[in-house]
Amino acid sequence: AVVSTQSTGGSDKEWSYDFKKVTIAATVVFLYVTLVPAALSGYLWWRKSSTELKFTESLSLYGYSLTVFIPASILLCINHEWVRWILVLVLIGTSGAVLTLTIWRLLAEEPRQLALLITAVLAALHVSLILLFKMYFFAQSSVEPAPTPTR
Repeated sequence: AVVSTQSTGGSDKEWSYDFKKVTIAATVVFLYVTLVPAALSGYLWWRKSSTELKFTESLSLYGYSLTVFIPASILLCINHEWVRWILVLVLIGTSGAVLTLTIWRLLAEEPRQLALLITAVLAALHVSLILLFKMYFFAQSSVEPAPTPTR
């Protein structure tokens, strides 16, 4: 995410760092992990739902669902686009399954249509986060040669 070229292949290609992306990634993850669980818990509290989901529990759920992002972000540095898309699909499947199946079970006593709507919205937000990471931080990189020194 920070480097525009993942591998120089032993040649004298230049690495280009962009630490602004690290700041953006940290901000996006922090906002996602705090605002979405807060909105979910707040909405269920506002509805006086029989589902007891405290903010700390929903925060833990989101934290656990994002743990698979750590090894995936390392593997996404592989410089083959088809491998990256397979990893993104695996990430969507594993992380999304942890999140949606847990929320679906928690909302079992809610009206079925409402439970389906809440789960679908949260799944869509989760997929959007993963696709945002892929498209912004792990886009196809181009390897540019380092400028040759002039004498």
